[in-house]
Amino acid sequence: MKKIILLLTLVFAALSANAFVGVCDSVPDENGRFHCPYITRGTITWDEATKTLTLDNAVVEYYTDNRYDGVRPISVTEDATIVIHGECKLITNGFSAMYFFSYSIKNISIVGDGKLYTSSTWIDIYLYCTRLTIKDIYLETVNGIANNGFGELCALTFDSVLADLKGSIERIGEGITFKNCSITYPKDAYTSQSSGYGYAIYCGNDDYPDHIIISRDGDNPGDVNGDGEVNIADVNALIDAVLSGNTSNSACDVNADGEINVADVNAVINMILNH
Repeated sequence: MKKIILLLTLVFAALSANAFVGVCDSVPDENGRFHCPYITRGTITWDEATKTLTLDNAVVEYYTDNRYDGVRPISVTEDATIVIHGECKLITNGFSAMYFFSYSIKNISIVGDGKLYTSSTWIDIYLYCTRLTIKDIYLETVNGIANNGFGELCALTFDSVLADLKGSIERIGEGITFKNCSITYPKDAYTSQSSGYGYAIYCGNDDYPDHIIISRDGDNPGDVNGDGEVNIADVNALIDAVLSGNTSNSACDVNADGEINVADVNAVINMILNH
């Protein structure tokens, strides 16, 4: 099966030889800047030499009467680095907010010092033959990250990311890798080794919870639930972890003594009182 997929990849590679980077199907001007009516705030630029797409406090809002029209706020079909500065939003009532599609394997990184919010009606970040790394940024998605084909040729890595992933994150392919991160699974979330599609996290489907939180290790001590703040919600999350014996979230070890117990609860309470 893998040989057939790889053969098809080589055959179809010729069909996607023309690389494309677009904002709602628009292309950049001679200076690399996008002038698209759907960019309602900030700037988006493309540097062809370094293959870097930079979103600077950018908001893209695309609404359509036909969600099948295939227009996406961000489309990339080649190796690229996407840099997020400030607070950026990609919003559409179409199928996906970020669309990484081609018939040849590509590597894409989303990096920066800002926050990225994505919202769509299907899959916010769509992978197809894409190895995606998300590093350092804050990411919030309404409908998660997934791929709908060539799952074995997709991979996803979170590296020091504070992320709130809503909806379902499924069929990621070769695997989800966490570097310098802790992941908090909601109580009812589950993981699965799906044949042909690799490691997956499922949430937000039917009776399953609606989000998974990935937090930076050591980035914000006391932020147990990974929402970027230290408050009573973290105390409650810690108490639940102590009572349930759940030690999968390293952020619960607030005092870094190697154990998760009432001392960590007291440490968070002291942080709140002394703030």
